[in-house]
Amino acid sequence: MHDLLMSRIREQFDGITTVTTYTNDIKYIISGQIGQRHDKLTIYDQSYDPLAEITQVSSGILPRFILMNQQQTVGSIGLSLKLHELLFVNNLNWLVLGSLEKRHFQIKTVRQQLATANPIRDQRLSIHIAKANQEPLLLLIIAFLDRWQFIAHGHPLARPSIFKVASRILCK
Repeated sequence: MHDLLMSRIREQFDGITTVTTYTNDIKYIISGQIGQRHDKLTIYDQSYDPLAEITQVSSGILPRFILMNQQQTVGSIGLSLKLHELLFVNNLNWLVLGSLEKRHFQIKTVRQQLATANPIRDQRLSIHIAKANQEPLLLLIIAFLDRWQFIAHGHPLARPSIFKVASRILCK
């Protein structure tokens, strides 16, 4: 079992997220972007060797992503329109539950909790990982969802309200 801290993305600076131990030793670096087709998000170890990546293979209202570990495809994820997420990672049979707005995430199988992430006061996520051998993939999924929150709020998919449209017409 591991407890780690994930920084909030510094999108305005460099798009890098760091994952540290509670003693502030950097364990992983997550870099890349998502939002457009062929964009990638990659997790690296301390020596900057790539461990896993998520690649966006389609865009639009319901984008799809491929999850790779050591250059082998291990699963895929499709996003929904809602901010309260329930995702399924195909092939790995992982369920991802959580809320993008509140930054609470759980990754589990039918029988076992694999990871949890909860925000703490300094904008970082406190992450608990059950199995160290799955750590890079689990951290990458959590970082992916945390970044998707920026896209969800920056490009809202909500339909325009009839009342707002009517008030704009009447005010002209």
